[in-house]
Amino acid sequence: MNFNNACHLKASLIAEGLNKLLPTIAKLPQAAAVVARTQASARAIKRPRLPLAMGIQGRRGKYKLALRIQEVHPGLNGIVDHIRKAARGECEVRMVGNVVKQAPWYQNRNRPLRIGGSISHYGVEMAGTLGCFVRKLGKPDDDFILSNNHVLANENQANAGDRIIQPGMLDAGLSPADDIGRLDKVIPLKSKKNVVDVALASLDEGTDYYVNWLETLGDITGVRTGMLDEGETVFKVGRTTGVTKGRVGAIELDGLRVGYDTGTKEFNGQIEIEPDGDQPFSLGGDSGSLIMDSQRRVVGLLFAGNDVDATYVNPIGEVLDALKIELAL
Repeated sequence: MNFNNACHLKASLIAEGLNKLLPTIAKLPQAAAVVARTQASARAIKRPRLPLAMGIQGRRGKYKLALRIQEVHPGLNGIVDHIRKAARGECEVRMVGNVVKQAPWYQNRNRPLRIGGSISHYGVEMAGTLGCFVRKLGKPDDDFILSNNHVLANENQANAGDRIIQPGMLDAGLSPADDIGRLDKVIPLKSKKNVVDVALASLDEGTDYYVNWLETLGDITGVRTGMLDEGETVFKVGRTTGVTKGRVGAIELDGLRVGYDTGTKEFNGQIEIEPDGDQPFSLGGDSGSLIMDSQRRVVGLLFAGNDVDATYVNPIGEVLDALKIELAL
């Protein structure tokens, strides 16, 4: 099918409310119903959320639906069969399991600051990745650090002006010795309808940094504006796995549920990246990494993954629009 037809079909299926096809507790076999009631005894019983995300994959006019199953649930096979029938077989199904924010690992202190280095809020024992340096639209004199909300702002729980350190706290970074900036702007995370997990930090006076250079890859050349194709090669530099190469698995992925410390958040319009080879494209601590195509044009910002074969990325256009910024080149 063509891209527009794939988008229309995806939207139509989502609008159907496919979770209505999942059995309620009353319809489950007796043993399963007892377990469900036990687990939910302290809260109101609701119809289960649909345990899959739906996107699009393909290239050059030949597209199909991409289903990503996040947990096994009674009745799920029937839903998958329903979607396959609606797509006339033009559908790829993968089990990706639990998708969680990328947890921390280890990296060294970098001066000057480098894209891909360890970074965190000063009071949270974790570490993510310094994504890149950006400027606010209409304000070309000051550069800012771009990374994830959950890296810089502790999932909405930090305050503007809080200190940002490099390396991150889990990598032995301490304030004030490792202060590099202050939390400046945060796009809040919501339970539903998220498109980005992003935040900005200002740079402390006198902090040196390599503005657009990526180790082993070279300088960022700009922003990718064209559509991504399934299988297209992408790269990233992150604080845990360093420079890695991957392939686009799917685009426009809606209904992606991501586990955070503050609860599950649902994302729409996301990009999925698969590893190119036997090693993961990303691991815990790579959150905030910039994703680039083969021409070193920025594609998006890494924010989640399953630590095996699926990495999830906010499209760069949505990131720039949400924060009203541009790359510092």
